[in-house]
Amino acid sequence: MSFPRGWIPGLTVAGMLAVPGLAHAQRTVFLNLEAQAVNTNSGNDPSLNSYASTSFVPGTLDGYPALDDEQRAELMYWFKHGTTPFDIHFTYERPAVGNYDMLVFGSEADNTELFPDLGCSASIGLADCADADAENISFMFWGCMPAMQQMDLRRVAFFGLTALGFGWGLEGVDVSGQVMGSYTLSGIEFGNSCVSIAGASQCTHLGCVSGQQNSTADLTPAVGTRIDDGPPTLTIDSPANLAVVGSDVTVTATVDDAFGDVTVSLEIVEAGQSLDDDLPPHSWGLTNIPDGMWTLRVTATDVDANVTMQEVVVCVGVDECGGAVDTGGSSSSSGGADGTSTTAAADSTDGGGGETSSSSGGDPTTGGGAVSGIGSSTVTAGASGGFGGAPDTGCSCRAGSRPGGVGVLLVGLVGLFGLRRRRR
Repeated sequence: MSFPRGWIPGLTVAGMLAVPGLAHAQRTVFLNLEAQAVNTNSGNDPSLNSYASTSFVPGTLDGYPALDDEQRAELMYWFKHGTTPFDIHFTYERPAVGNYDMLVFGSEADNTELFPDLGCSASIGLADCADADAENISFMFWGCMPAMQQMDLRRVAFFGLTALGFGWGLEGVDVSGQVMGSYTLSGIEFGNSCVSIAGASQCTHLGCVSGQQNSTADLTPAVGTRIDDGPPTLTIDSPANLAVVGSDVTVTATVDDAFGDVTVSLEIVEAGQSLDDDLPPHSWGLTNIPDGMWTLRVTATDVDANVTMQEVVVCVGVDECGGAVDTGGSSSSSGGADGTSTTAAADSTDGGGGETSSSSGGDPTTGGGAVSGIGSSTVTAGASGGFGGAPDTGCSCRAGSRPGGVGVLLVGLVGLFGLRRRRR
């Protein structure tokens, strides 16, 4: 039988050591945001909603119903960001086949009902030394966080990863700035050096003396290392290619990649200016656009240096976007250094599809639209000095806004062109 262990800085509840088992490379994690009943009928089996440990009482969790689609996208971003070095795939859909871990979410009342002996803790998971029990269920109780933090999705992901970490063989550590330790704004990642365990250690950890843990060393055999999955996917959702727009317009794009830390930027090609917006949903507000035809290019670059870009042309100050050929927008992808190259032509429709190419090596390029009356541009930063703003600063274990944008003016010969990131 496994014993529940809850952890918060300075507190460890003793449990029983498990016998090391065969590690599994590549992990799938089902982030279950819906209400979920958890039973004890079948040991530790997420596919059967079964969790077995001492101090656990079967019951139903509320889920995380307050999140809208944009917040779900941001929460997914932080889970991927915190596990970029590893081969972990997160999904909001329960896998139909295969093994997977499940993270469930609940309120303070859920915590009290399911773990009455552990106290209210944001992170609870099976203390599974060397990942002996393989896939299981972990618990993230947002209701055990202060009310003002319950929609801080970076923090929620941090404690969710801590709960999952217990199930992957990790213990709480007595440091700040890394998952399994104390939360800091810059510390949503697993540590990569031997640090002291918080409290009495139950497990033996790879490459460290007794009482210490290197989280990355332990996770690598359990979950595998990241593989190059090719370029990110990218779609400019609005505006449509060759759209006639006013002097103010919002550019939105959808970007996806199996792993975290994709850099996303918008470039106004003729002005030679760009602004990053790495945190989804990706959106940029353009204001005071001078009359003319403008090429808007969005580029996504993943951690393996794979690049995907797409661009559209918009027209300002005209009744229709004439003088250019509607290619339906264009996009290109540049892969890694494996020497492969592919090109495919897709059907073109107004504002979608278009010619798509994928190549290896070199800088990907795409055609741009004609420009009318555009001069050279310089940048005048907003009051904060630059683009964007700094972010605000065997047993169960437990542990413990988006930055607003600032305006940026692009000063050209024909007028003012404001570029800003939408405030979250």
